[in-house]
Amino acid sequence: MPSDLTILIVACDPYLAGIYGRKFELDGWDVEIAETLDEGERKATRMRPAIIILDAECAVDISTEVARLRSLPTILKTKIVVLAQMGDRDEIEKARMAGASDYLLLGHFVPQEAVQKMRRLIAEK
Repeated sequence: MPSDLTILIVACDPYLAGIYGRKFELDGWDVEIAETLDEGERKATRMRPAIIILDAECAVDISTEVARLRSLPTILKTKIVVLAQMGDRDEIEKARMAGASDYLLLGHFVPQEAVQKMRRLIAEK
């Protein structure tokens, strides 16, 4: 069973991952960062995070990646949140249908708001 405040951020932009990672750490979260989807899958399997934030920019097809992560037996209860651009509405909907729990729109959430949203998502258990 994952700890309530564990998060894995999968983002191919280390700067973006670092900004979000620092905000979550300051809020008391245990944070892991992966820069590739394969690395993210390995870390997710090992750490069993409560939440995975998955940057849509890292995937050719974000819904396929969400479905692949969702199929891993070790993270069945993990919430998967897609981080996407505003113009990716169709991709976001496909990701939700593939098993994503929620999404964050880049430019519409500052990192502190993302932290608050993730706390609410965990509370929805």
